[in-house]
Amino acid sequence: MADPGFDTVLRFVAGRGGGDAELCVTRTRDRRYEAREGRLDGIALADTVALGLRVFRDGRMGFSYGFRGDAADLARMVEEALFCAGVSDPDPAYGLPDAAGPATDLALYDPSVETVPEGEKGEFARFLEAKALARDHRVKRVRTAALRETVSSVSLFHSRGFAATKRESLCSAHVETVAEENGEGQTGYGFGVARSLRGLNAAAIAEEGAVRALRMFRAVRPKTGEYRAVLENGATAELLEVLIPSFLSSQVAKGKSMFAGKVGGEVAAGAVTIEDDPLDPLGSGAEPFDAEGTPTRRRELIAKGVLRGFLADAFWGRKIGTGSTGACRRPGLKQPPTVGISNLRIAPGVRPPSALFEAAGNGILLTEFLGIHTADPVSGDFSVGASGIRIAGGALAEPLRGFAVSGNILGLLGKVEAAGSDFRWFGNVGAPSLMVSAISVGGE
Repeated sequence: MADPGFDTVLRFVAGRGGGDAELCVTRTRDRRYEAREGRLDGIALADTVALGLRVFRDGRMGFSYGFRGDAADLARMVEEALFCAGVSDPDPAYGLPDAAGPATDLALYDPSVETVPEGEKGEFARFLEAKALARDHRVKRVRTAALRETVSSVSLFHSRGFAATKRESLCSAHVETVAEENGEGQTGYGFGVARSLRGLNAAAIAEEGAVRALRMFRAVRPKTGEYRAVLENGATAELLEVLIPSFLSSQVAKGKSMFAGKVGGEVAAGAVTIEDDPLDPLGSGAEPFDAEGTPTRRRELIAKGVLRGFLADAFWGRKIGTGSTGACRRPGLKQPPTVGISNLRIAPGVRPPSALFEAAGNGILLTEFLGIHTADPVSGDFSVGASGIRIAGGALAEPLRGFAVSGNILGLLGKVEAAGSDFRWFGNVGAPSLMVSAISVGGE
């Protein structure tokens, strides 16, 4: 598949002394609809084109970006990328990826996003607000009720003959509620993600937003001590996000990974399996090929508690000797691609949450960590605030707040006794609820 823009890039690079080149062209159509006080309060529309260029010459890499894609813009991008390459330090690991076969065909685009009337999208946001308010008389306000629709295409070309385009649609909706009773206020949040508007359930999103606020009335502080605990799927996903850098070969090579030097060893309980799965279209990070054209594939990182390996792009794969695992991502329009996750998830178990509560007996359901991103990314130590619900006699009792939890993330994963069946994607990170044998709580 020839591309006039990339042909122009190749001519410019050849005219300036030669080298390998890679061009990524991203076209995005973004729409946002927000409702407030029973009316459509705002519509935001954006259509963008962004280009990213890498050139490789003499063991060096240079990067530049643009937003037009005409001949003058491409000429400027080539000049800037070559200049950056010329002043960078050489490294034999720089270069385009090795050939790795065909990519998997993924259904990431739903054509219905192009045919849904604009009025229906605005009405969805209005219904979302109205449904949340109607759930209970104590739900007094909705801070935000919004729908976002994004359609994008990414075309990638490089001078070893790679040329491919992926098209994707993504719709997300969220509602933030405020509930009040006897002078006490609580907030709640509900969300949904699908490949089209037809895949979103406004009633379920509104229900979640209302219930999460309502369930926290009259919360108390628990007593200080160690408790058996169930980490709700959202809280588990928060923990998993802290682990992301430790799965990247770039951090492993720099000695900044919790898992450095532990491949083949036990790093979690047998109930824990963690994988990066770019082939699951339900996760927002799904893609058939990565940011440098390597076909993607599911990769087990921890299998039943045993560390199997790391994620790598071409550069870091050469550094640590594994080769690319198809894990090159683009962190932003103005940044060169680098190693990253696609869809990172903890595999679910077979027990529903109610069975986990019953097995926990007397303990705590942790619904939210407050500031878990402050956990030490190398040691895994953490001490943060949290909220939750008491588990008494295997059933949920009163809500809990105003307490702290502390420990070590790897230590906590080692205490996992069971994974729940309630797996859920939170963007490109997914998790079920987890039952752990003990967690330290600082309360009364």
